[in-house]
Amino acid sequence: MKHCVITGAADGIGKALAQHFAAAGYAITGIDVDAARAEQTRTELAQRGATVAFLHADLAADEDITQVLEQLVAGTQIDVFIHNAGINAVGRFVSSNLERQQQVLNLNLLAPMVLTAGLLHAEQIARGGSFVFVSSLSRFVSYPGAVAYAASKDGIAAYARSLATPLARQDIHVLTVYPGPTRTAHARRYSPDNRREQRRMPPERLAALIYAAVQARRRVLVPGAGNKLFAVLGRYAPGLVERVMRKTILDRLDTPQS
Repeated sequence: MKHCVITGAADGIGKALAQHFAAAGYAITGIDVDAARAEQTRTELAQRGATVAFLHADLAADEDITQVLEQLVAGTQIDVFIHNAGINAVGRFVSSNLERQQQVLNLNLLAPMVLTAGLLHAEQIARGGSFVFVSSLSRFVSYPGAVAYAASKDGIAAYARSLATPLARQDIHVLTVYPGPTRTAHARRYSPDNRREQRRMPPERLAALIYAAVQARRRVLVPGAGNKLFAVLGRYAPGLVERVMRKTILDRLDTPQS
């Protein structure tokens, strides 16, 4: 049985990934800070016949990362490791909580880097295995109103891209995913306008696309035709895209919609 490890697996995209990989026959190890939600997800997957375990950890804390690495290295080799966990800090940067901004960088950027390095050093990734890094469409279009989040997702994309070629020589595959708006509680919590929430991609659809990209050993996934178009516009018409992002996000921060 192949082994898939997913950070932030108790809810949202991470939970959908756990469900999809479990249905495909993978044993699942989830990592999440929310112990109660993790236990609920573990129970649901186990009732479907999945082999699943959860590690309770706050990956923004150095000591928790150390403990997680020790537990993973002591376990079975990993065929797929998905860096999915992420947090956000929305608001005008000039008046933002700097401690919260640091937590965003710690969890979204530094934790995946440290975990990846530790697992590679311990040779815990199976030959032919994959790393999946969940970046963001903001890599192409920016994210006014969430600058630390955007910086962390740009950073993890650059890290993943830089790893891909040297790890290919060890028969380890690296996939970088750039999701757009996804229909999760996380997105709802941080969006200034949820009136069009039903237009966001369901996490189950995103999980299926990520699974297919892993099996095809693709290096890049921008899921959805609309997201692909927006990414292209971000490259070739950056001024237009910046105006759209300012209007839909930044200008609404002071007057959030339900």
